Amino acid sequence: MSTPAPARWALPRARRPLLAQALGMAIDPEGFFAACAAKRGDPFVVTLPSVGEVLVSGHPDGARELFSLDGDQVEPLEVNPVEPLLGSHSLLLLSGKRHRRERRLMTPPFHGDRMRTYGAIIRDRTLELARSWRPGQRIVAQTAMRAVTLDVILRAVLGVEGDARSERFRAGIAEMLDAYTPPLLIVPALRRSLGPFGPWARFARAREAICALFLAEIGERRRESRTDRVDILSLLMAARYDDGGGLSDAELVDELRTLVVGGHDTTTTALSWALFHVHRDPAVLERLRAEVRALRDSPGGLTPEALAELPFLGAVCNESLRLHPVVPIVPRRARRALTFRGQPVSVGQNVAVATTLLHTNPEVWGDAHRFDPDRFLGRKYSPFEYAPFGGGARRCIGAAFGSFQMRVVLGSLVDAMPLTLVNRKSPARVLMNITMGPREAIELDVGRVASRGSARPARA
Repeated sequence: MSTPAPARWALPRARRPLLAQALGMAIDPEGFFAACAAKRGDPFVVTLPSVGEVLVSGHPDGARELFSLDGDQVEPLEVNPVEPLLGSHSLLLLSGKRHRRERRLMTPPFHGDRMRTYGAIIRDRTLELARSWRPGQRIVAQTAMRAVTLDVILRAVLGVEGDARSERFRAGIAEMLDAYTPPLLIVPALRRSLGPFGPWARFARAREAICALFLAEIGERRRESRTDRVDILSLLMAARYDDGGGLSDAELVDELRTLVVGGHDTTTTALSWALFHVHRDPAVLERLRAEVRALRDSPGGLTPEALAELPFLGAVCNESLRLHPVVPIVPRRARRALTFRGQPVSVGQNVAVATTLLHTNPEVWGDAHRFDPDRFLGRKYSPFEYAPFGGGARRCIGAAFGSFQMRVVLGSLVDAMPLTLVNRKSPARVLMNITMGPREAIELDVGRVASRGSARPARA
């Protein structure tokens, strides 16, 4: 029996060549999607190398339709741009029963008491960094936040301690991320060896080196007899499926790549943007400081859990994620025939929600491009209007951990150290590797800590 021909969407196509569309995605996905929607309405069709046509929506109705589909109806893209970085066993790339099985296995460490055990690690590392700064010093937000989030994720996920071991992992992860450039992400034809010094060769070497470090760590854990570890690697190694089996070494390596890369790089970018917006607006900064100061002076003090519950701090983080969602697009491939935004979708065709468009949709967000945390104090948004971590059955497994970490780091920094933004002009947003970051460095000058000395450990 022959396979039915795929549906032909009765929508205007971009006149730009395939490579030009790919470069638009790689250089400025937010601007690219906004231009597509302005010219062609919602939904619209884009064509990407090796992926093919993608039917894209930035409307809440599109998000509702896509995020309501289960794993039997949609799956990750057949050729996924993040596979070289995260590996074929990554939870982000699994589908169907296997995805559901491994998601159940990996969910517990990121929720409830398990997640809260990492709060002290997050706050302590943030304060250690703040204490290392000196008045008059100029810091780069991205560099500083990567130092915090990478150290936190290494401790939380791998249980890595000690300067020498941590530095090996930090250097290896940074090299792999820096080597996986937007052109490699968007244009698969570039993922081939052009000699030992080409961009793909550089990435492949960096990936091999970090995978070797992960394998060595797994091997050491299998040989040791400790039973008191609470890091996520130990929990994953001890976890069992219903049939008694567990994750293989290859599966563990890819899940570690996913957790470490996704768990720190996305939060690094989110925190960098949050620092920019907070220090760009004196009223927001003072209001946030006052809220944190009141908590510090309360009987309970600045515990990580209490910081994470502060309403204005939470609103600031939510608004920053609205303007700068973790990923600009949430794509899926149809496993069954379905309808998306009134268009028929055949098996194998691709649909997506452009998060940047969703978060600036004028039907939901007034003055959408203005930073206004009060939006999140006066109204609760549905997961189809606000989806910084994706949505539905494939929503980011680390969303709660990422939000918790973001609030604890930002709240601790605002209380511990006065910072002044060097350049108040909003930097252009570009695709870095898997996140959208600022094209220019966000720089801040370090001030002098008041005599009251807020950069002290939280009360017990």
